[in-house]
Amino acid sequence: MNKKLFLIIIICVLTTQLQAQSSNIDTVAISILDNMSVMIGEMTSCSVTVNANYDVHNQELGLIKRSNESQVYLEGPDKLLIRSEGDKGSRAFYYNGKTLIYYSPDKNQFAQIETLPTIVSMIDTVSKTYGIDFPAADFLYPTFVDDILADTKNLVYLGITKVDGKECFHIAGTTEDKTFQFWISNDAYSLPVKVVIVYTKKELDPQYEAVLSDWKINPVFPDALFEFKAPPKVKKIKFVPVSKK
Repeated sequence: MNKKLFLIIIICVLTTQLQAQSSNIDTVAISILDNMSVMIGEMTSCSVTVNANYDVHNQELGLIKRSNESQVYLEGPDKLLIRSEGDKGSRAFYYNGKTLIYYSPDKNQFAQIETLPTIVSMIDTVSKTYGIDFPAADFLYPTFVDDILADTKNLVYLGITKVDGKECFHIAGTTEDKTFQFWISNDAYSLPVKVVIVYTKKELDPQYEAVLSDWKINPVFPDALFEFKAPPKVKKIKFVPVSKK
């Protein structure tokens, strides 16, 4: 065999082996996430309850666990209502395709901005500009699976387990700055049931955990559900952009 050709073959084999060692992408896991993404993408409307627990860093006590429960009502492509109760109090977001309104019942105040005309584009812009997190928003993106594969070093199907009595596919993965786990229902709808994220590059590795329950598929919502009705003596405030470092 020609020495030059032999050397090329050896280099190709070694390169393939190194790539296989540096990443582990399970096709079964991809298939499960694809099914979930397609199902969500084909919904015309839905509602879901999101119970979240997340860590907040405290200088003296380390990580403090906080919790929040959100009721999410969505009608594609341009209507969204989120009502939340948690350790930080009550709040709601109303989006009707033109404006996003934040309302705090505890303080009886609201803020309003004009925004982009679809749920996904609104969430993307508002999250980046104002630092607002929307519960389980990542699952709504049409590029959800592609985004995961673009950043993920490892994606593994771990088998079938149960979350609150519901049989689920268990998937885990890693990126440069976090580890994540998804539990996807093992039924006809293939919807997300639970997610856990550990931010490994942040101090003390804070975690975010959310359980998604009470899914309603394609319900009919009145348009008035997504319109904010200002209560008496409500005070108007402003959205504050996050500072750019």
